[in-house]
Amino acid sequence: MRRAPSLLLPLLLCACGGRPEPAPTPPTAPAEPVATVPEGPGTVADGTFHSDALGVDKHYVVYLPAGYEAAPDRRYPVIYMLNGLGGGETNWVAFGKLDQAANGLHLQAIVVMPDGDSSFYANSVTPAPALETCRQGQPTFAPAEEPETYCVATPRYEDYITQDLIAHVDHTYRTIASRDARGIGGLSMGGFGALELAMRHPDLYAAVASHSGVDALLYAGPHPYQPGQAQLADDVSQWGAQVEPIGAHVRAIFGPELANWQAHDPAYLAAQLHDGDLAIYLDCGTEDEFLLNDAAQYLHEVLTSHGIQHEWYLGPGHHDFAFWIDRIDDSLAFFASHLQER
Repeated sequence: MRRAPSLLLPLLLCACGGRPEPAPTPPTAPAEPVATVPEGPGTVADGTFHSDALGVDKHYVVYLPAGYEAAPDRRYPVIYMLNGLGGGETNWVAFGKLDQAANGLHLQAIVVMPDGDSSFYANSVTPAPALETCRQGQPTFAPAEEPETYCVATPRYEDYITQDLIAHVDHTYRTIASRDARGIGGLSMGGFGALELAMRHPDLYAAVASHSGVDALLYAGPHPYQPGQAQLADDVSQWGAQVEPIGAHVRAIFGPELANWQAHDPAYLAAQLHDGDLAIYLDCGTEDEFLLNDAAQYLHEVLTSHGIQHEWYLGPGHHDFAFWIDRIDDSLAFFASHLQER
């Protein structure tokens, strides 16, 4: 959190009879040093670590802020940024220009971009196929990714992000290893994952940002959105049938039980929050091809009805990197204003 300005305490005078003596002029205190922001760009690097939850090694990309190497005693807040369906750890830098946005903001935070596959960042109800079977096929949603990196032994992606990755990052980099200095964000599927994980684990994250996320997993209409008229699915057996094979993929992750879907749906989880539990940022384009702008407006309605303050943007844009590039400055600045800096 940004530290509030120091307040000057008033001098208390004792009346001991007669006219009080004027208070002595205190010596001039030396001015506090002004923290300087290091010049130059941050550094983008690759990393690999073993995830016990997935049973395989996973890759990630990390942004280290300007001055990281020159200040070996300094520690930094951490922002985790999640990829969308069919994406990977390189997307935020290669297509989203996150590093350029961070440099432009002089962001003094570590940004970690893990490989989330097409997992929806949940512990899947359906077991993964045998590694060798998986590696003989071509991933449906990651055509450019090698099966060796896409296939996992056990698809426990929630545990991978919230346990394995945090532990590795806090051990490997100079982080402020506390909830108040940790945020999570993402785009599309990654926006859903960020909201889901932050709301399910408010002890781990202080702030969350969703760009064009699946902000209300069970939102079924109307389209276009109408305030107070939301319809929520109560039968998940045909969820996503209009966008197969994505629908079947998601149904396999969350299974046939409605309660499990609700336990991961940000719109249901939001109703359990209290104002101040979590700093929340949401955005979506009004021309979103998957109509996620309607679900985003529903989550905005839920948060507002429960008195939960949040930052919210709905404006022109599609479900693409052109929209997300325009919005990444806002979410990074949002994190910078809500995460502990020291």
